[in-house]
Amino acid sequence: MEDNFVKLKFDHVLRVEKIITVFYMEFSKDFQYDGERHDFWEMVYIDNGEMVCTADTNQFTLKSGELTFHKPNEFHNLSGNRDVAPNVSILTFECKSRAMQQLAGKIFRLNGEEKNLISMLFEEALSCYRLEDENDPLLQKLIRLEDAPFGASQMTKNLLEIFLIKLQRNKETVTKQSRFQGLAVPYEVEEIIDYLHQNLYGRVTIADVAAALGKSPSTVKKQFSLHMPTGIIDYYNSLKIKEAKKLIREGKYNFTQIADLLGFDTPQYFSKCFKDRTHRTPGEYKRSIIK
Repeated sequence: MEDNFVKLKFDHVLRVEKIITVFYMEFSKDFQYDGERHDFWEMVYIDNGEMVCTADTNQFTLKSGELTFHKPNEFHNLSGNRDVAPNVSILTFECKSRAMQQLAGKIFRLNGEEKNLISMLFEEALSCYRLEDENDPLLQKLIRLEDAPFGASQMTKNLLEIFLIKLQRNKETVTKQSRFQGLAVPYEVEEIIDYLHQNLYGRVTIADVAAALGKSPSTVKKQFSLHMPTGIIDYYNSLKIKEAKKLIREGKYNFTQIADLLGFDTPQYFSKCFKDRTHRTPGEYKRSIIK
């Protein structure tokens, strides 16, 4: 009896060819690096804290739970934000697949499944490879361990390829450009931003902003949304939390006083807003400050 089986080849939309470095580091809050440029991809994941990333001549903040890529030949570096000591996972690799271009220029906020996957990836990779000098992870010299678990190298490759495919499906992204520091905005947007900064200690509505600038609420909302990645009130609240962090570090006020100064209805609401944006309570943030 003649069989009718059809043997189908697998598609390879993303094929990782080589691994160059892999490491997990706990950097100081004042960490500084001169930067580098190389002809392969670099993946940077912030497990905890924040870091300031440079991509060519621009800078942006990479936050806890977020990941980005530096494409081949892009100048880049990392530095601490002088506030929180970050934990960072970095993996560099060679991949010539066209699909990688879809991951460039984006910042990914990982969901639970992706966090588990990247944890498995680094656990597998670190069971197979180690740095020649673990005190200098930027040396970029990786050594394969002789006692690595069976198939660890292939598992690392497979997990990385699966992770990259998962990211292609991830919709929780923003562009690096929306995070660039010093991003040029028109004067009418600068007016709005300046007004928000001047009124951090209190409460402001969109109607207040519009009245102060002699415009309609719909006009200021439209002007702001055309040039900024978030709404006016969301941006205003992010400024408040940034100011709250500064006040906590200065230690002059307790949390209840800070909540009142910055116009939060209750200390509980302040704590909720703080945790929503920093993934830590005010108390946890205070305990993380290096004396």
